[in-house]
Amino acid sequence: MQAPRHESDPTPRGAEIAVHGRLYRRFWRWHFFAALLVVPFVLWQSVTGSLYLWSYVWMDVRDPELRFVVPSDAVAPVSAQLRAAFAAEPDAALVEIRLPDGADRSTTLLLQQSDGLVRPIFIDPHGPRVLGSLDAVSWLPGITRNLHGGWPLGAPGSWLLELGACWAMVMIVSGLYLWWPRTTGWLRALWPRTNGGARVFWRDLHACVAAWFSLLILSFLISALPWTEFWGGQVLRPIQQQLNQQNPAGFSPGGASLGAAVLAGRALDRIVAAARQDGVVGTLQIRLGAAPNSDWWIHNADSPPGQDRYLIADRYSGEIKANIHGSDNPVMARLIDAGVHLHQGDYGAINRWGNTAVAAALIWMTVTGLVSWWRRRPKGAVGVPTRSDVALPRMLIAAAVIACAVLPLLGMSVAVLWLGDVLATRVADTSS
Repeated sequence: MQAPRHESDPTPRGAEIAVHGRLYRRFWRWHFFAALLVVPFVLWQSVTGSLYLWSYVWMDVRDPELRFVVPSDAVAPVSAQLRAAFAAEPDAALVEIRLPDGADRSTTLLLQQSDGLVRPIFIDPHGPRVLGSLDAVSWLPGITRNLHGGWPLGAPGSWLLELGACWAMVMIVSGLYLWWPRTTGWLRALWPRTNGGARVFWRDLHACVAAWFSLLILSFLISALPWTEFWGGQVLRPIQQQLNQQNPAGFSPGGASLGAAVLAGRALDRIVAAARQDGVVGTLQIRLGAAPNSDWWIHNADSPPGQDRYLIADRYSGEIKANIHGSDNPVMARLIDAGVHLHQGDYGAINRWGNTAVAAALIWMTVTGLVSWWRRRPKGAVGVPTRSDVALPRMLIAAAVIACAVLPLLGMSVAVLWLGDVLATRVADTSS
């Protein structure tokens, strides 16, 4: 969409068109800046997220001898499986036990490495015996999840990804304003034009797909924020605590030595039996913290929608201290859980394919946006949209201030970018 012309028209209608044209250029400038910031983020997150979505399926295909076992009615207790793993890995730190629900699946123990990655060891629960192990890079669910979350940069990596998510929201919202049909019908605006030349066609390929997926992309970006170090840990968590809206089960990072888990294994046997008898279905995600007084933390990781369960139990006695149904959680905690499940593709194949389509749309938007920019930019120049001094509507200013307050990293980056833009413009004006 081109900026409206006839800015010298003295009529009220001409003045309205002139203001709209300057406002359009202002949105276009910020859309351009947002795109510059988020192109690496979009490509990185789309690729690593898509790989993670299908990582367990890929592991089943690539390493069936580790992922599947011959079904049998004789199932060894978890404590015996832990002892088998301890015999093979006596010095390992245990992040998580993934105890399957099906008789044809192996038990997976995730062990911590010094570089922050995890590597798996697989146990036949009908033996019990060690089936084998993989290094961290070969364990696709682990390496893709870590890369998607900012590894190996740690907290700074999470901050960068959060900043990318914030600016991706700016890119989507500003892009919707630029795309918004003002002179054509909605159906026409949702389909690329083929009669306007290559520049218009590539621009429409970018804008139409972005419009189709905009709400889904925004929901994915928002659902990712609770995982971030800064917004999730420093903004959301204190708010939940103040409003008493946190999940009472919390979360365990794991980290106990495998030997400590073996010592507490008999209690875990009782906990698992009680959980299954109480109707906890799905793969059990079991963690034990490194502190000596840590409790067992159990969650059914791939539970059907609405059947989330959390158990907290004494590490030695097996006494259940908390038995929490996801539906009993406060509203905010339930919304966050639903967003996490949706983001991870936990609601089955349709969810995974839908998430994959969103990631593909993001890659498509990036590629077509770059092509469109290259075709439309002035020859030999970057093609930064010119500045506009038109005043923003008060409602828009209020919305921007609220967004920057709710997302502090976005607010700080907006201030830095705005200041840099002003200084660069003054230097350019002085030199000319």
